[in-house]
Amino acid sequence: MHENERIIRDAYAAMARGDGRGLATLLTPETRWIIAGQGPLAGTYAGPDAIFGLWKEIAAQTGGGLRLEVRDVLANDDRAVVLVHARGNRDGQALDERQVAVFELAGGKVTTATFIYEDPVAYDEFWS
Repeated sequence: MHENERIIRDAYAAMARGDGRGLATLLTPETRWIIAGQGPLAGTYAGPDAIFGLWKEIAAQTGGGLRLEVRDVLANDDRAVVLVHARGNRDGQALDERQVAVFELAGGKVTTATFIYEDPVAYDEFWS
């Protein structure tokens, strides 16, 4: 297994456990988290405070967060691409979407993470 694949698989396992400290070790002050789309959560979140704020908002709005099932990870020395099945509930609406996450890594840290949903309209409607 490539080192970047291990790092990203460990990150998703930490998310599933609610291990914020484990996740924090992957971020730098310059890390950018980019949510594609037009919905209320779309945009770029820069730095650990903004990224953890996003994660807290997602958890608050979904009663504990999204369930993210890693389907596959493709990695090389610079990046990891993750195929994910995302599920969640919010205000009586269900999210059941496939997602592609692209992580740019350097020195074992995430520099940029970009999240794209298969059906961006459904994803945006879920958060609206």
